[in-house]
Amino acid sequence: MRIALAALTLSIVACSGDDSVDLTGVYRVDSSVGSQPCGVDANVTIPPYLLFKKDEIFGQPYFGYEGCTDEAGTTCSSGGGVFGGLFEPIDGGWRGVISSSSGSGGRCSLGYREETALLDGTILAIEASNYGETVDLTEDKCDPDEAERRGDGMPCLEHARITATRIGPGPASE
Repeated sequence: MRIALAALTLSIVACSGDDSVDLTGVYRVDSSVGSQPCGVDANVTIPPYLLFKKDEIFGQPYFGYEGCTDEAGTTCSSGGGVFGGLFEPIDGGWRGVISSSSGSGGRCSLGYREETALLDGTILAIEASNYGETVDLTEDKCDPDEAERRGDGMPCLEHARITATRIGPGPASE
């Protein structure tokens, strides 16, 4: 069985966005909705606060976030790390894409996740969608590039949207 994951494209390419949007800080969750499979979103319970942090890997900046139970952003659950990161600056915020593949014997499971975080003043809108399907593909063609090529053309398996308001800078860095 072959399993592959392409979480990052770390080559520096010209982006349409502006990396000056700083998502760092603590946000109060105003609403959280989602659906599985995609369709009619319903309210979803998540932690009441989000902590966004800026980090870097191989010189590439990215933002990650985690759910918190306190407004100071000190009691938080572990986030997605690099694999849940927003690596690409876009107009008004940041974007992250993960593509994956797994397969053997001519069957291939493809996955694609796209997430954006857009900041307008103090209001943050996070939108994420997961797409995937299992198809007949030879092992050499069952790769993350194929998942990314198909992208949101695959069935939508999960959707989430969070709106939140920035309430503070977050705890001091360690």
